[in-house]
Amino acid sequence: MYDIAAEHAAAIGAAVFLVVSLWLALRAFSELARRQFTWAVTLVETYRATSALTKLAGVLMLVSGVIHLALIPSHEGITGVLFVIDGVGFIVLGAAAFAAHWWRRPAVFWLLATIIAYVIWIIAGWETPDQIGIGCKLIELVALGLVLRLGPAGRRTWPRRIGRAVAFPMLVSLATLGIWVGGLMHPDALHAHAGALLQPVAAVATPEQREAATRLLSDTRASIARYRDPATAIAAGFKPEPVSSADPLRHFVNAGNAKAILDPKHPQALVYAQTKHGLQLIGAMYQMPRAGQWGPDPGGPLTQWHQHEGICFSPFGFEFSFETPFWTCPVGSTSITTPPMLHVWIIDNGKLGPFAADLDKTVQKQLQGS
Repeated sequence: MYDIAAEHAAAIGAAVFLVVSLWLALRAFSELARRQFTWAVTLVETYRATSALTKLAGVLMLVSGVIHLALIPSHEGITGVLFVIDGVGFIVLGAAAFAAHWWRRPAVFWLLATIIAYVIWIIAGWETPDQIGIGCKLIELVALGLVLRLGPAGRRTWPRRIGRAVAFPMLVSLATLGIWVGGLMHPDALHAHAGALLQPVAAVATPEQREAATRLLSDTRASIARYRDPATAIAAGFKPEPVSSADPLRHFVNAGNAKAILDPKHPQALVYAQTKHGLQLIGAMYQMPRAGQWGPDPGGPLTQWHQHEGICFSPFGFEFSFETPFWTCPVGSTSITTPPMLHVWIIDNGKLGPFAADLDKTVQKQLQGS
């Protein structure tokens, strides 16, 4: 569901550089140890005496630390300061894992605090989830699991074992759900709303594009005016989709117009609002023939198409839902991606405008109460 932010790409290079550097350093120290350099012998013996789980936990914390430090230039204010603290802390703890005995409890605290803080930042909208951030949290969750497993054998009582067995998977689930919910609550610039990916377009419309957008709105409004009565739309081949209590809007789809491309005379669907006095025609929806096929954008950023991804469709009741954060659908349903679509609202759509993917919430409430 998430892409790699361009300013976060440096973290990939930093992580790869660290792993390669550690491998080269180990080879170099081993060679120096064979030549009987005392300090190199001590380092190599300390490394070999460290358990495999401790080595992995230490390396994962070092990787997380380097990623945080690499991301400092792209974060300002308190977030940037926290990234400095996190990065230095993880590097210190990762190095201590190979040479000290005190590092486990501080590591548990540091990992927990970092994971929880990230989820809070995502839900609050102070950070946008992307593959680098999610991948870093996965690294830290694995490291936390390893550190918990490395507890002293004498203290592994049944209550402690049960507590760890319950606490760790709960933390994984809560972190995953927190990132997922935060992403849905605060979509990034390429997402109109949850699951709706916007067509990449220029940031500013030209005068010609503004004129074309105005013409598309005018042509659409004039063309669909004849369908203000839903009965007329049905007679013309538009079929109403099932009523949903979760959506106050009704789409009337015409399969005969499936191959038309942004043709005001042949829209793929009409959009009605369910009001106290019946259905009110509020717009049209244009749709491309297949998923991933972006439509023509005569208005540039003003006429931006969107397609829905990660949607679960069930034939039992025709209900839609979003995939879980583990990218799975409920039993009996399947994941679908819709072809790109463009809404044209023939009523005043408030702050969102006539071509927005969504109907303005204030306008929607007004329609429901009318």
